[in-house]
Amino acid sequence: MIFTLLIAEDDAVQAKLLARIAAEAGCDVVVVSDGDAALAELRGSPPDALFTDLRLPGADGLALIAAAREVDAAMPVILATGYATAHNAVEAFHLGVMDVLFKPLELDALRLTFKRLRENLAQRRRIDQLTAQLATHTAPPLMHSRAPAMKQCLQLAAQVADKELPVLLEGETGAGKGVVAAHIHGLSNRRDGAFLNLNCGALPATLLESELFGFEKGAFSGAIARKPGLLELAHGGTLFLDEINSTSLDAQTRLLQFIQDRRLMRLGGVKPIEVDVRLILAANRPLKDEVAAGRFRQDLYFRVNIFPIPVPPLRARREDIPVLSEYFLARHGRALNPNVHGLAPETLERLVQYDWPGNVRELEGAIQRALVLAGGEILAPADLPADLRPVPASFTAIPWPTEATLEAVEDFWLRHVLDRCGGNRTQASRQLGIDPSTLWRKLKEQEG
Repeated sequence: MIFTLLIAEDDAVQAKLLARIAAEAGCDVVVVSDGDAALAELRGSPPDALFTDLRLPGADGLALIAAAREVDAAMPVILATGYATAHNAVEAFHLGVMDVLFKPLELDALRLTFKRLRENLAQRRRIDQLTAQLATHTAPPLMHSRAPAMKQCLQLAAQVADKELPVLLEGETGAGKGVVAAHIHGLSNRRDGAFLNLNCGALPATLLESELFGFEKGAFSGAIARKPGLLELAHGGTLFLDEINSTSLDAQTRLLQFIQDRRLMRLGGVKPIEVDVRLILAANRPLKDEVAAGRFRQDLYFRVNIFPIPVPPLRARREDIPVLSEYFLARHGRALNPNVHGLAPETLERLVQYDWPGNVRELEGAIQRALVLAGGEILAPADLPADLRPVPASFTAIPWPTEATLEAVEDFWLRHVLDRCGGNRTQASRQLGIDPSTLWRKLKEQEG
């Protein structure tokens, strides 16, 4: 992905240096030497990001930032200056700049800033693409997994998709078995037919049978009209039965008979009905163990275990966590917090490190919660559930000597929080609970 960076810098030597380093970071660079030319570029050919000096001939840097916000409220902006005052810094932070750099510019800091900028733009582009895909009901990124265990699962799914065999998906609750089932249906010859699903563990035994097989009028108290079951409604398509291990032995007996005969009898009915449906079943506990415990019929197990596919838990495919996180941000961001456009690097790190006992479903819930709590444009570690937040260091792990002065401790902590926020000073000041001008002043004092 190539991103356009507009650089507004009136010092020709400095501008050349900035253009070279930005190009090394993978940006397509446009350089202008005064504020009025930068305004024309912003309004005529809006770039993906803006790097501007504070003082420029014509319109100054703050005017350019305001113009950038009018063009694209989420456009990343970097402000460079050798003349900043506290008032300028506060105004820049309030306008939502990504970073403020002080001249003379250090090459290492500049390279790191442009690297973060490109990562920010790439993440934003991915989220925009996911949002557009969601509008057309595109499947979640589970189908583009980078994890070997999930790739194997998807390969097996693709191989069996167009075969008229039942499929058994085994994996933990929330691992994505329903998504894999829908994927198999979408690749099958039945893709134009219905795809229905039923969570067997969510219904009592009597209701489960009526939902599956349907009933005739008068079959039981409250059956005031005939109702076809899901097996019948899925004729020509696919029926996904989740948590099949939760079904009663009576329901298992009726299901076994249907699989053998391809016919069913509604509750209270006297006439068998032929149904053409493909079954995909899922279990959140190993069916072999359920058979041994007497909770699942062995003959039904042999019928449904023809083509088992293990669906790995999220902790076994950590490579997928960043793209799943971005997907859920795109899916829920517009409704819960349209101001959020990405995740801080530290946030992604914590998401990847966590073991996710609730799997993909728990990850989705964590992103939804973070969106509600987020006060800025990116999801910060502080927005995550308590289990994922940083654990305060114990006294035995304090990373400074016991004789350190209060000033030294403060300097260390400011830098620590700034690093955790990926160098984003706006986010760091919010986490520290101080005004951006205070953070700006303290950092200037450290550099001085």
